[in-house]
Amino acid sequence: MNTIVMYTKKQCPLCDEVESLVGLMASSYEIDLEEVDIEQDDRLLEKYMFEVPVLVVNGEEIGYEAIDYLSLEKRLHKKNGG
Repeated sequence: MNTIVMYTKKQCPLCDEVESLVGLMASSYEIDLEEVDIEQDDRLLEKYMFEVPVLVVNGEEIGYEAIDYLSLEKRLHKKNGG
């Protein structure tokens, strides 16, 4: 099982796109997705205010500028023995 934590906030079109990408990947990989609203935690808001969405895939953080199909697939594939 792959674990993905997605740091997000409301009214974030990029977050919606990344959530759709993770949903697409779920058709090929077992994924446990946890969404964390950074606006509910002052520490996270300070850390990620201008950086969302951020994914943590199996413990490895990926900033929004590096999130794409291939980078996500690479990390999910690595977890599954690839």
